[in-house]
Amino acid sequence: MEQIREGTWVSGGWPQIFTDYSVSKLAVNAYTRFLARRLSGRPEGHKIYVNCYCPGWVKTDMTGWEGNITAEEGADTGVWTALLAPESLSGKFFAERREIRF
Repeated sequence: MEQIREGTWVSGGWPQIFTDYSVSKLAVNAYTRFLARRLSGRPEGHKIYVNCYCPGWVKTDMTGWEGNITAEEGADTGVWTALLAPESLSGKFFAERREIRF
């Protein structure tokens, strides 16, 4: 926020194109990690696991139908993380059924 107030966000390395979208993705990833850490101390039987994922470039109205995969294909990783991923995974970011580390 300080770089925005000072007008130095470009020289600070923030993206110049789709800045709002990029920052929103950063916020989702940060909140996923925060929430996973906050919920990690819950007792057995009351655990909550939190992850996020990128569906890819999906053919939707948002992409002007120019995506390269269907909505069903884009949903695959979300379904996989919700139903098939090991319970010990929490606070992670996934794409195409793989953890993306950053």
